[in-house]
Amino acid sequence: MWQLFRTPLAGFVCRRVSCVAPRVITMPEKQNEKIVLDLVVATRENTSKLGYFVDDTVVNPGLGIPFYKTVLEGANYEHADWKDQCCVRTSQIHWRDDHSVSWLERHMEMTQGFLVIGKNPGLFVLGEPTHDRQDLDEKNRSLPDPKRTKAYIIPAGMGLILKKGTWHDFPVSCGPPVSAFILNTEEVVAALASMPQAGPMNHGDCYKLRLSEHWDFTMQFPDPRPFVQMHGLVPHPVAQPLMGKEGYGVGMSREEVKPGWGAGKKVFVIPVVNVEVFVPGCGGPSVQPHLQSVPEVANRGWRDYGNQRGLERLARMFKELGIPATAVINSEAAKVEKVNKAITDAGWEVGAHGVNNSSGAAKMNRGEEEAYFKQSLDDLEQSLGARPKTWLTPQFSVTERTPEIAAQSGIQAFLDFVDDDVPYHLVHEEGKRTLALPYCMETNDISLCLTKHFDGRQYAQAIEDHVRQLAKEDGEKVVCLGMHTFIAGTPARV
Repeated sequence: MWQLFRTPLAGFVCRRVSCVAPRVITMPEKQNEKIVLDLVVATRENTSKLGYFVDDTVVNPGLGIPFYKTVLEGANYEHADWKDQCCVRTSQIHWRDDHSVSWLERHMEMTQGFLVIGKNPGLFVLGEPTHDRQDLDEKNRSLPDPKRTKAYIIPAGMGLILKKGTWHDFPVSCGPPVSAFILNTEEVVAALASMPQAGPMNHGDCYKLRLSEHWDFTMQFPDPRPFVQMHGLVPHPVAQPLMGKEGYGVGMSREEVKPGWGAGKKVFVIPVVNVEVFVPGCGGPSVQPHLQSVPEVANRGWRDYGNQRGLERLARMFKELGIPATAVINSEAAKVEKVNKAITDAGWEVGAHGVNNSSGAAKMNRGEEEAYFKQSLDDLEQSLGARPKTWLTPQFSVTERTPEIAAQSGIQAFLDFVDDDVPYHLVHEEGKRTLALPYCMETNDISLCLTKHFDGRQYAQAIEDHVRQLAKEDGEKVVCLGMHTFIAGTPARV
């Protein structure tokens, strides 16, 4: 058996410090603050102050060797010289989970070079030289400038010969092992090899700092795996724990709800009506995707039909059946008079569904996403008179921080995960928590009607079959029955 019922479903920070004041590098106000470096693809232009970028471009061509008839050869790199004997070696660097930057070093009497060989890119933490900065005092000329330090991704087959004074650390893997051809001096190699463990260095041309001895803040680089995957810099897919260790967001862990929460009932079905608006000209779900003209009026009008007629039709249906529902609504949709009246008259619980359905959180930083939550919740409270306790992110366009921000924003029921038939708690390492109610993709009207092209009877039968099967199984189950006003609210599906 199953029961239809209404329940309140309620239930890389780029922090850059102001580093340069007259003759002083200012530090963060708070001790132990964490600075996350910008992650960029290295190019000749953005590394010009750091070194000589090496790729397949011949720099300063025209070295005159008369008998090289088929060779275009460039002149020597100016100032790229070595104090003593240059030594070369290869190195293979494997993945490390720790993304902190603990050490930086510089060389003033030679130039160090790194060429990325093989098929995989490498990450290099590089800071602009400070030794000749006229805006710094003597002390700060001996320290890196965090504001001018970044994490550079050097693609495979390219490299960088460092200019004198460039702050750097050893290359880092971007997921798969990275191989590098390294140019150095005997002095530096011998000094490193003689040390039983890592430590600061300040002799000869070896000047290496343990940053914690000079700064009251820490510095780290973002996880490079999503970045190199997105930019096509790796030949094969890279495993990416994008949603924290357990897959539920950074710092979030799953905690099971104790059995018996259903008080003897087997299946709890919660109708979740998506009430949405879309930014004009930005598209959205389509009943006839082949229509691509601009302006496009047919699919847009089909979506608008949901708020014109579909919402009222669903509200009447649930009222006649005596089944309460939950509306997850874009805050911009709640400002539409017809929508606002229909939601208010229906008496449904209201959940937040972002600002509109053309934008989600996927590309936001933490501050932007926190503001996004606040705007949606504030606007819905102002429009409908109550602050929502339920959240569904538009288009599932989340970040690794979304569950945490939802919990800290007062969300008591979180619908963004779809991986189970039972509710479970999501608990942040700092104590914030929310209840995850899995949003069922198998019974969603987009899945059944738009993707599988089910007609009204097939749609209804699929939902019934799904619920009946769960009722036969052990334990209590939940089905968040997602539907959209422009699909489930059409006459043939009510």
